[in-house]
Amino acid sequence: MKLLRVTALLLLAGCARSALNPTCPNGYTEADGGVCVCQTDEGCPTGFRCEEAVCVCRGTDCCPAGYEYSAQSEACVCKSSECCPRDHRWLADQNKCICDDENCCPDGYDFDADAGACSCAGTSCCPLGFEWTEATDGGTSKCTCADDDCCPVDYRYDPRTHECVCGKSDCCPPNFEYRPEFGACVCVGASCCPAGFHRDGDRCVCDNNASCPANQVCNSTSGSCQCVNNAGCPADYFCNSLGYCQSAAACTSNLDCPGGTFCDVTTTRCVPNGVCTLDEHCALDNICSTATLACRSGCRDDGDCTPKNSCVMGQCSFFCRDNSFCPAKQFCNKTTGTCAERPGRSDCDSCGTFGGCGAGATCLTFLTEGQTTSFCGQDCNTDNDCPSGFECGGVIHECGGTGGGCESPPGGGTAECKSFDVENEGTLFFCTGSNGQPIEYQKSCAPQSGTCPAVAAP
Repeated sequence: MKLLRVTALLLLAGCARSALNPTCPNGYTEADGGVCVCQTDEGCPTGFRCEEAVCVCRGTDCCPAGYEYSAQSEACVCKSSECCPRDHRWLADQNKCICDDENCCPDGYDFDADAGACSCAGTSCCPLGFEWTEATDGGTSKCTCADDDCCPVDYRYDPRTHECVCGKSDCCPPNFEYRPEFGACVCVGASCCPAGFHRDGDRCVCDNNASCPANQVCNSTSGSCQCVNNAGCPADYFCNSLGYCQSAAACTSNLDCPGGTFCDVTTTRCVPNGVCTLDEHCALDNICSTATLACRSGCRDDGDCTPKNSCVMGQCSFFCRDNSFCPAKQFCNKTTGTCAERPGRSDCDSCGTFGGCGAGATCLTFLTEGQTTSFCGQDCNTDNDCPSGFECGGVIHECGGTGGGCESPPGGGTAECKSFDVENEGTLFFCTGSNGQPIEYQKSCAPQSGTCPAVAAP
């Protein structure tokens, strides 16, 4: 009996030790399936908290290198260059990783080492309506407005001035309204003209010379103030032969510059005559000597000569290349380079009795306001058939009213007399084809100036 009792005690003692040593560590408990899950924070690593049987990072101690725990986002967030993407660096004042190398800049951007950041370098990174403009004269390259999309409401982009200008009456000043035909705000009130100017239709015109600034006079024909010398123009401008101030900083040829200067095409500025390196640095009828670096008389082609002169054997002289070189009513002999009238022509002569003009000519009248005088026009095919001051233009036929007779069109077909409303002339009748437009029966030489006598081209 004693042996049996000892055996029983040994078995009981073994069961007691098994109950004091559970399967899961302290702070954990056994879940369904025999898996250990956290029961308290004691069961989680440093920085973690037990939430709903799962250890969740709730402190910087459990974040990866370079990260810090954010209570606001309840997550580890990057706070150092150590955790930034490749080619990036941490910027503390902006609280973010930024690109630090050309490799990570977006398309259209270049890496600016001085600024330590990617900077826009092309139109692809500009906002809608903007385009990339390279710097000039020490300025800054930047995106500039180049379309209506980047202009304020009621404004439009003006490609001439490269600025946003008013495009509706709503943004015009008082007593102005927007006119699409002018693309600008136009004075429509009695008080919108400046002092010394008055309204004439849709524009303000000067009253007299007293209306204009010093060294300017009032042109009674145009109604505008025109300069009389360079003192009447702003800085870097000069008074050209037409009486208008012209910029000396935007020339394209020597013709754009005042006397004593030439157009330096490398800078597009008018500069004083002197040492040259290019033919363009010399006045017309001169070229640059490569030996002396000074301008000398001569030419290499017609472009080196004054208008109406040609380059002949290295020197500029009169030698006509076409009829435009000649005085009015003369033709150019391209072989000899001389001009002369052709006998027997009646260009711009008065029409004879019953509209007679002689062989190969027709009595014509310009279809423009106020033109009542007729003149003779020689038949032609191209402008080369006409003398200087004339061009080869189409001729239509007037008829006597609805039902009036019309000659058959060139090449056959039928013609009908139809009425047309001509501005400031009222109703006129012309021979019309099947397309509803006046028929061009022939071509004749007519003065380019619109009136006789003709004037030669400048």
